[in-house]
Amino acid sequence: MAILSEPSFGPRTALAYVTGGALIDVWTLVWYFTRESQLTPTGQFWVIGLALTGLTLVTLGLLLGPLGRHARQAELPPAEAIQAEANIQQTAAAHPNPMVATGVGAAAPVQQGGMVIPNAPIPAAPPGAVLTQPRVG
Repeated sequence: MAILSEPSFGPRTALAYVTGGALIDVWTLVWYFTRESQLTPTGQFWVIGLALTGLTLVTLGLLLGPLGRHARQAELPPAEAIQAEANIQQTAAAHPNPMVATGVGAAAPVQQGGMVIPNAPIPAAPPGAVLTQPRVG
């Protein structure tokens, strides 16, 4: 059993925000410094808006990194539980379940509740039940 099966949101989200914000800022500035004409008020609106959007995304990404690390630590169980789980896994690895060879006429393994029970007897039909074969045709 895994102690922490799904990592917290922070690192992946922070990386996406920082990368997206930096790319928006870079391409906004490239466009701004390579244009040949004066900006209209609408053009100024878009340049300033995109630059501030990129800066906001970078800032959010930088803040989400530490937040994600703290969230991951909060999701972990206490140290005692981690050690107890490690002991259980070590004991289970040292004492594997015995394997029994099944021959002709032996019962097949049965799966019950997610666990395989080897050599479990096959349940019989209830008393008084009539077993018939389905009709074909």
